[in-house]
Amino acid sequence: MLEEMEIYDAHVHYLWRDSLAENRSKFMALQEKGLQGMALIVMGYHLADPQKCFEFIPHAYHDKIGQHIFSESSGMELPAADQFSNIEIFPYLDSRYITETEADLSRFKEKGFRGLKLLYVADEDKAYGMTGWTGLFGKSHQEYEKLTLHLIEQAVAFNWPVIFHADLRLHEGFIQGVLERFSGHSFIFPHFGFSRKIMARLIEQYTGCYTDFSSLLPFMQKNPERYREFIETYADRVLFGSDATSDWPDLISAYIETVKALIADDVIRKKVFRDNYLKVHQVRDHGAGDPGRAGC
Repeated sequence: MLEEMEIYDAHVHYLWRDSLAENRSKFMALQEKGLQGMALIVMGYHLADPQKCFEFIPHAYHDKIGQHIFSESSGMELPAADQFSNIEIFPYLDSRYITETEADLSRFKEKGFRGLKLLYVADEDKAYGMTGWTGLFGKSHQEYEKLTLHLIEQAVAFNWPVIFHADLRLHEGFIQGVLERFSGHSFIFPHFGFSRKIMARLIEQYTGCYTDFSSLLPFMQKNPERYREFIETYADRVLFGSDATSDWPDLISAYIETVKALIADDVIRKKVFRDNYLKVHQVRDHGAGDPGRAGC
């Protein structure tokens, strides 16, 4: 039955406004809906100035995040095992504030990080209200590409999956080069890469290329047929993802209900809710004989 299906969210940010404690009961409710695990994106390093930090976070999230979380340290520690009602956590290092000075990722590996999150926004993004990396740090596009490749090289060496936020309409050529250079490694391009058409082309060409529909809830609700067609066509490569913050469990719940309504086929639901996540994250033996098993 659908109510018993395991669900894994591939895109949750470890950010909050006031306190995480008040949402513990809501995460318990999500467990009852089937939520078993989350890819939790954690800022293991960030800038000392909260205002500077906010310049590289989409404006729509500013009222969801308290400035105090950036004032208390230069990097966030991984959460305790019971902080999310024992929901299984797969911790990704959010590298958006890392420059060449902090680019040795071995210390983050030692702390328990198991994946890399890249926010590849080179120039100012007026639509999302973000200063680009080059403007924030006063560096060149060439330096940004070099740093990004260096971080990816380490992630591949660590066998870390990579969540790679990039607008494929702007960076398709660079992304293609990455996928060719690190052939077969798992890359998840969230938000359908900002282009379903380009995303489909990359999925068809590269075996390590995955995607999720995080941040796309309003569009999925407005045009369900188009999104259903994409998900069903590329069911082996689409992960369930919400882009919620860690004190916004209601958003995860809304995504769960939308996907349940959108996808009628139980096999496809299982791939999107569970199987693709487990394959990318190598969380457990998913078994070649599993009929629901399929595939950044």
